[in-house]
Amino acid sequence: MRSDPEQASRPIRVLLVEDDEDDYLLTREALRPLGPRRRMVLEWARTCEQALEEMASGRHDVCLLDHRLGALTGLELLEQARRRGWRGPVILLTSLGDDALDHQAMEAGAADFLEKSQLTPTLLDRSIRYALQHARTLEELRRSHESFRELTERLPDGIAVLDETHLLYANLALLSLLGCSSPDEIVGKRVTELEEYFIHPEDQPQLLQGLREATKARRAMPPGEVRLLRKTGGLVSVELAQTPVVFDGRPGLVRIVRDLTERKQMQSRLMFSDRMASLGTLAAGIAHEINNPLAYTIATLGHVETEVLPRSGTQQDELRKLIADAQMGAGRVRDIVRQLKLFSRADEDARPGPVEVRGVLETAIRMASNEIRHRARLVCDFSEGLVVEANESRIGQVFLNLLVNAAQAIPEGQVERNEIRVISRPHAEEVVVEVRDTGSGIPAEHLERLFEPFFTTKPIGVGTGLGLPICHGIVSGFGGRMEVESEVGRGSTFRVILRAATREAPSPAASLQVPGSRTSSEAPAAPRRGRILVVDDEPMLGVSIRRTLQREHDVVTLTSAREACARLLGGERFDVILCDIMMPEMSGMELHQELERRSPELAGRMVFLTGGAFTPNARAFLERVVNHRVEKPFSAQELRELVQSLVARERG
Repeated sequence: MRSDPEQASRPIRVLLVEDDEDDYLLTREALRPLGPRRRMVLEWARTCEQALEEMASGRHDVCLLDHRLGALTGLELLEQARRRGWRGPVILLTSLGDDALDHQAMEAGAADFLEKSQLTPTLLDRSIRYALQHARTLEELRRSHESFRELTERLPDGIAVLDETHLLYANLALLSLLGCSSPDEIVGKRVTELEEYFIHPEDQPQLLQGLREATKARRAMPPGEVRLLRKTGGLVSVELAQTPVVFDGRPGLVRIVRDLTERKQMQSRLMFSDRMASLGTLAAGIAHEINNPLAYTIATLGHVETEVLPRSGTQQDELRKLIADAQMGAGRVRDIVRQLKLFSRADEDARPGPVEVRGVLETAIRMASNEIRHRARLVCDFSEGLVVEANESRIGQVFLNLLVNAAQAIPEGQVERNEIRVISRPHAEEVVVEVRDTGSGIPAEHLERLFEPFFTTKPIGVGTGLGLPICHGIVSGFGGRMEVESEVGRGSTFRVILRAATREAPSPAASLQVPGSRTSSEAPAAPRRGRILVVDDEPMLGVSIRRTLQREHDVVTLTSAREACARLLGGERFDVILCDIMMPEMSGMELHQELERRSPELAGRMVFLTGGAFTPNARAFLERVVNHRVEKPFSAQELRELVQSLVARERG
């Protein structure tokens, strides 16, 4: 059909399908007075084939169709024409009036039904005009319905239209939410039956009562959360709202069903991140609190071994053994604290830098040892000197997760029959780390989903489905990638591929982190006696450091940074200032800033004692300054060597 402007400027083209010439002439005579006045042009198709061809051409605005056309009826011809694309109005012409035929014509989509014997110019003009207007109305309605359907089918939310008893319409999103493959599975069904089938039984009483009350009062029901049982199995949490509408001229209801899966996953991720941040802060705080007593315990044991034991008499062997056992236990605690600190720095700036792969792998292996040793033999095949662009704590988290996953894929009690192999090797300009296990393997259909959040193949209570996605995000953030190969019953291989670093990384297990031009091992050949100031709010640590250094140096210990600041700015001279970072009233950072402002030379002599820089300010401060720093707990020998080298530099 032409648009309204075209219809107003062009003649109305009328196609008459009529196999009887007399009837054609009769119709033509009825239209003749309308030609010049109403701008109508009549064309005649005598056979069904010609009629179908003309109707398919789309040149005509309206069709006058005889009901009797030889082998076909007008309604049969109309059906064929519709299949070939005819969308215009049709007026059925008959020789005799027939109420049944009139009804059939209307059912078939004819716009009007006229008896040939009663045709007059006025009747025919009115019928054609009505048919064209009816066709335009139907076309507008069709377009409106198509627009409505396109709109609702594109919506991500489920849409259901229903009257008070039956479901009238459901869009694709709703079918997907309910696990249905076709609208026929639910459309036309009673609403009560669908509610009982798809709504979780525990959610039905309260929800259904609210829906019934809203329906009866013809008011909207605000969104509420409900669980739906999918036809294909499983649960889906949705937000359901209902509002009254008029649909097809009748009162109806629209229900909007929004999938909450992504929202809940995001909430879980945020909660998980918050828990991890809280745990990281807690771990850092615990490490800091443990490090002080651990530091003076280790220092005291070292002092006993080197200073007291040689003068203790006849029971030296037994005392040496006891001290060695105590030192071993304290050393194990020190290693645990260092590992705890390594994995508590998730909030630090994760900009990639050079990380020595072997050291991080060995740390991760120690942390996963309890999971591994009851399940499999561990085989390590490390290439030496591999350094990658990463962040030590983040990539350590990745390796630890892969090791724990590998262990959990193997049942306990079959150590000799199973193996976990950890491999590191160079490849072109990259470094490859592989964790292989001989565990249960992963089905092929699950491989593509392993890195999806909340997807897990582990039993309930064992896995959250967040470990591998987080690992994938960490590795991708460093410009690397992860790969997986697996076969059910034969185990899995997880592969981490990272960019090789271009410069050497510090050892992650180093006790003393000494930036600058000189390291702790560069002790001068000839010892020089210096004057040392120790500032730490833990009195016992000051005592232990004084015992450790007092044979070679004069040591003053203070527990207040304010007092230290006053004595230093008052002119008291010290060659080395050993100062804790985190202290009440005045921190080591604030002391350094004051000295840097008023006496830069003294600020340069500071060595920071840190049990863990677990605040953003402390981390930023240590990244900015070039001073030496000593990680608590430290060994007596390491501290002596560092202090002696610094004294020699000051007095050299």
